[in-house]
Amino acid sequence: MTKGKINKEAFPNLYKLLQIAITIPISSATCERSFSSMRRIKNWLRTSMLPQRFSDLSILNIERDLSNKIQTETVLDRYNTKTRKIVLK
Repeated sequence: MTKGKINKEAFPNLYKLLQIAITIPISSATCERSFSSMRRIKNWLRTSMLPQRFSDLSILNIERDLSNKIQTETVLDRYNTKTRKIVLK
């Protein structure tokens, strides 16, 4: 066994325990922030939306640091270049 590493074959239970411990969040702040965001969205729009829309809006609100980086001009330019004609038969 090398220094600083756990041998997976020699200590399988300890190895699994450490894998689980690494995945446990340090605090519940992220989870609480998510529920607070969902509560604000649900109160603001009440029950006038479908669950899929509510889920999408919640994700956008929770991950707002990423969604704020989206450049609206790029999205609009991409939308404008697509053909939106529907062929009726």
